[in-house]
Amino acid sequence: MIRLAVLGAGGRMGRRVVACAAEIPGLRVVAAVDAPGSAVLGTDAGVLAGVAPMGVPVVAVGEGCFADADVVIDFSLPAGLKAALAVIGARALVSGVTGADADTTAAIDALATRAPVLVTGNFSTGVHVLADLVRRAVTALPDYDVEIVEAHHRRKVDAPSGTAWLLGQAAAEARGLVLADVAKHGRDGIVGARPADEIGFHAVRGGDVVGDHQVWIAGEGERLQLGHVATSRDTFARGALRAAGWIAGRAPGRYAMNDVLGLRQDTPRR
Repeated sequence: MIRLAVLGAGGRMGRRVVACAAEIPGLRVVAAVDAPGSAVLGTDAGVLAGVAPMGVPVVAVGEGCFADADVVIDFSLPAGLKAALAVIGARALVSGVTGADADTTAAIDALATRAPVLVTGNFSTGVHVLADLVRRAVTALPDYDVEIVEAHHRRKVDAPSGTAWLLGQAAAEARGLVLADVAKHGRDGIVGARPADEIGFHAVRGGDVVGDHQVWIAGEGERLQLGHVATSRDTFARGALRAAGWIAGRAPGRYAMNDVLGLRQDTPRR
């Protein structure tokens, strides 16, 4: 039995992790943690998630908040994770954090010296298979242009999405490039001809779109379109739970979803 703690248990994704964990044999939620002052503190995690009571009340981040958990699954904000890292001990961490500052990133790296750690912008297993396909396609088509279009619900506050950046990273690594140096965020006005190494990002926001990502790999006379459409947040919750089941008991270090899925990343550099 793998014992789980859910950080950010009061959020939409935290609740889905708790609910989905209740359906998977071999996993048990033993701690549910949220920010100090959260309106859900003291609420049974199962009831909060819409499933049967678990006897696990939501508690605030602090000493002992993770009980006897083997793995912490984090869907909190960067500030929440930063506070939790001070009390996480040597527990394994599976985190979907994006936008972490330098201090939080350094704390995650420090944890990885004593525990297994997996941080990713997207826990969808399909997205990581897509990233692998993008990597292979861009390697095979070195002179084709890469453009990424992503769509999300109107409440999403950041752009581009962590998933779009993950896909761009796959394309950049396949060409031996640093994504931050070649990323182009939207276009407006007289921008001139497109540089060959540029990787474009375009964000659409509206309605209740869970997540839609399309990668255009365009050449002269043809283009290849690779995409992924998420229709339920449960796909991310189940991916995180799969990662937690895989990482429990591993040696300290940094891991990726490609490790969980058995995907190789043998890409050329130039």
